[in-house]
Amino acid sequence: MTPADRWRDVVAARISAEHMDALAPVRDRSGVRVHPAAAAAWVRWPAGSADVVRCLLPVPGVTFFTHLRGVWSMLGSRLPTSDVPPEGDGLPVAAVLVPGRFEAASPRREEIRPAVLGIVRGGEPRPASALVCSVEVLVRWADVATTAELAAVRAARCGGRAILLGPRLPSLAGAVRLWGTDVLVPVGFRPEPELPPATLREACGAEADELLVLDEARAEVVPKGAFEPLTRAGVRLGAAQS
Repeated sequence: MTPADRWRDVVAARISAEHMDALAPVRDRSGVRVHPAAAAAWVRWPAGSADVVRCLLPVPGVTFFTHLRGVWSMLGSRLPTSDVPPEGDGLPVAAVLVPGRFEAASPRREEIRPAVLGIVRGGEPRPASALVCSVEVLVRWADVATTAELAAVRAARCGGRAILLGPRLPSLAGAVRLWGTDVLVPVGFRPEPELPPATLREACGAEADELLVLDEARAEVVPKGAFEPLTRAGVRLGAAQS
């Protein structure tokens, strides 16, 4: 007899009542029936139900029974036994195993704090695409710059500050060089939190035709239409109005 044949004829077991939860994996099997008692319980199932046997094998003190030719025997014994399951159909496992009592818990309420947008040192090295300088410094440079150097940049003025855009930016005293396309950040810094440019722009209310400029003090939105080709006359006029 092979090991598989040995378990094929097992159709009942007696287990301690405290280990009834071992039947949980087969609680949906209508053929598995239980005769509960105070200290022990009898379990019966159709022959060949290997999954039921596997559930009960680890149970401490379990006793298995076979029922061959109308005779009950303990597994491993050829002698009949008077220790047999009760008569009747018994109860389905689902009627015996009741989920333990539980108490509903309210979800934890965590305070949601808004993120503060700023810049911190770090990030990958990036080429400068813009710079911020004073109008006074820009006037001095424009007076000595060549026509080609002036034509390489576009500028916008806000009070006494000027922002220059272009691939070939001049070296100006006290200027802050920026990297980026639609979001401009000082070179050597990165946004914090480090979110995609589109998300940063949306958070600051920047429209499609506006640039977002970040520095350590503020986030500033600048219309792209404010940038014009740089000329000496335009620089002098801006200086006079600042």
